[in-house]
Amino acid sequence: MASSSCSPMRGGILTSLALSSLLGLSLVSPAALAEGGFVGLQGGITDSQDMDSFGNTIKLTFGPNITDRLALEFGIMDIGEASYDDPEADFTDVGDDTPPRFTNTKHGTVSRTNAITDATDPADNRQSFATYTGFASARPQSFLITFRYRFPLTDSIDFFLKTGANLWVADYDIVEIKAFQDQTISRRVVNTKQTSAIDQISGGGFFWRAHPNLALRAELETTALDSKEFSRVRFQLITLGAQYEF
Repeated sequence: MASSSCSPMRGGILTSLALSSLLGLSLVSPAALAEGGFVGLQGGITDSQDMDSFGNTIKLTFGPNITDRLALEFGIMDIGEASYDDPEADFTDVGDDTPPRFTNTKHGTVSRTNAITDATDPADNRQSFATYTGFASARPQSFLITFRYRFPLTDSIDFFLKTGANLWVADYDIVEIKAFQDQTISRRVVNTKQTSAIDQISGGGFFWRAHPNLALRAELETTALDSKEFSRVRFQLITLGAQYEF
């Protein structure tokens, strides 16, 4: 997974959520805590039918077992950077009065400018060009609050289902791409913004208890990024890791 530093705002939000969850955990009734708790670490792959490329998932989970089958699960998750492919420039029949075109522009806008053929100022555009401006990529991080329920299959294997809230925050990039009459192309990030929202996360998986207190955990989850800043994007997360019960 490509490394990326969190902005102070993002780090502050996730830290506050984590502290809030620990406070809530400390207030859980003694009857619930009688079943103990757990902590786990998982890593895996991210997939999406809505975006073109995406990173890897890493997730830390922890919480109390309310009963021997029902658990309140908190999590901190990073699903890596997800991005769209850049639009492609089309130079068909390009000329002074026919600027280039772009294809695959549904995530942004395009402006086209003719050449100024009688320009005398070097700053004037001596050739036509087209400019695409749009959403390029996002890197979301999440705080998760879910309920998980186990269904024993054998003495050492359990199946589980879970659902709850995905509280996410993401930095995202706005890119500007220019295609010129001479078929040169320039690209630059013109703005980096931040957005956040709360969406549902659901999933299921298996526990295999290799030891009375240690289990391997395989899981499939689905969630979305649904923000007014960009179109709704759905992700599928496949992770594998270990969980310690105490």
